[in-house]
Amino acid sequence: MVKALYPTLALLTFLTQSVFAQQKNFKLPDSLRSKTIDYVIDRLDENEGDELLDSIYANSYLFKSKRANDPENLIKAYNVVMHKSPRETWLQYCDSMLTVAAQSKQNNLIGGAYLTRGLVYNAFKQQTKALDDYLLADNFISRSDDQYLRHKAKFSIAVIKYNLGYYHEAISLLRECEVYFKINEPGLPHLRTLHALCLCYIKTKQYAQVTSLIDIGYRESIDMEELKTIPYFKNAEGRNEFFKENYPVAIEKLQQSLPQIIKFEDFITVSSTYYFIGRSYWALGEKEKAIPYLKKVDELFRQDKFIKDEVLEAYDLLAQYYEDKGNTAEQLKYLTGLLKAETFVSKNFRYLSENMHREYDLKKIKDSTEELKRQLFFRDKLDLIFGIIFLLVCIILGFIICKQYQRRKLRKQKFKGVISHKDRTASPVLSTEKIIDGDQIIKPEIVEAVSKKLEKFEDSDAFLDKDFNLNKMAAIVDCNTRYTSRIICETRKKKYIEYIDDLRIDYIVSRLKTDSKYRNYTIKALTEEAGFKSPQKFKEAFKKSTELNPVYFIKELKKQSQPEN
Repeated sequence: MVKALYPTLALLTFLTQSVFAQQKNFKLPDSLRSKTIDYVIDRLDENEGDELLDSIYANSYLFKSKRANDPENLIKAYNVVMHKSPRETWLQYCDSMLTVAAQSKQNNLIGGAYLTRGLVYNAFKQQTKALDDYLLADNFISRSDDQYLRHKAKFSIAVIKYNLGYYHEAISLLRECEVYFKINEPGLPHLRTLHALCLCYIKTKQYAQVTSLIDIGYRESIDMEELKTIPYFKNAEGRNEFFKENYPVAIEKLQQSLPQIIKFEDFITVSSTYYFIGRSYWALGEKEKAIPYLKKVDELFRQDKFIKDEVLEAYDLLAQYYEDKGNTAEQLKYLTGLLKAETFVSKNFRYLSENMHREYDLKKIKDSTEELKRQLFFRDKLDLIFGIIFLLVCIILGFIICKQYQRRKLRKQKFKGVISHKDRTASPVLSTEKIIDGDQIIKPEIVEAVSKKLEKFEDSDAFLDKDFNLNKMAAIVDCNTRYTSRIICETRKKKYIEYIDDLRIDYIVSRLKTDSKYRNYTIKALTEEAGFKSPQKFKEAFKKSTELNPVYFIKELKKQSQPEN
């Protein structure tokens, strides 16, 4: 595949003529004619603050690299000149780098050139193209011995995966990068990796991990004199506090980070920071303070033409606020804004559109906003204004009632499904395929023996022990923990934790169905009975296993047991 790409990459020469042409007008100064490339590179570093000298040395670096037919330095030179050129020329410079890299047939140079173009696409907010280039970069770099480029590519892919919502995949890549950068690239590469891990852990609700990494980030930022990363760790700290519902602390941390991030012109982070501050005030019941921050989200979308899924709720809250105020015109404005933002996210992030749960779906927003536009045209007539308000209320109420009816119907169906299954524990699946743990094949007789012991275990109540763990599980089935975990995964088709949680939930569901006294237990009591360590963990496991809230399930059981009049 790699060789097949060389002719394709060579075609890029045609696309990059304008970049090569720029050098025709450059004349190498006489004072630099006898100097080496290394000399020019040193002068480039020394004169970074002088724009005129900086430009001369950058173009001299490019000129000499071409003359020397040195592909590695030529690619670096294009990169240097690119960052001193207008943004609209960046992709042309990237194509020049790819052409040189392809002609060199060196995998690390080709991979590095793709990686650079991917970063440019990412800067231009063309994330789909960026991911494509990152994957191509990874393909070439993996064939080389350049460990730095390998991990730089992994980091770039991880950031895209985070933006796409694949948080666990991103974490897996970032952990590898963190270990490598900590040893080989302490400072900015390691700090950026720590910050990216913080954002992923926040999304996966691993708040204690976030706190630990932020502390490391603060210390390393100071030790390595990379002070510009401190506002980002402060910002991550604020987000972490937001999701822990510590709203006053979240507001304080986010506001402290905001001025520097605005100065860096990182408008994506600025937008989400405004949202989290506004949302925190809203949660505290201080809506008047929340509104200016939520409006900033809309202003940045209009200015930057980019918005992320996580901040779309700002439009819902603004529309709700102005509906409560009776300001139909402003409500229309933010409903229209929501429609545009939803359309942008759906088009650019299709992976998220299937999982979006909005207060208004796109069709309803279109219907209501179009009707409002038609009616507001005649707002000078009092009777039409009342008609608009009435129509808007009817649409929203109708939509809410319809959604509530659908949710109730779906919950009823799920409840009946749980009730109708006498034994919810999944039967073991004995695969004809060999079970492999690392480089080892687990012997079939071991798999069979462990599987039989698991069946006996499932009929016992050992899993109700609050301190039950994988070590105890391994002791029961007389096997080591690794094999035990793999065999459970292959024969029960679920990970160990999910397996134990489901057994506990099955136990509680069975007791609730057969013994009415359990229906009068509190959630805390049911938590203790099932062996969970916290009511929150119990509720999460119950919802994941049955797709129902335990309180709703008990309520429906009580209704079912009441005699009909």
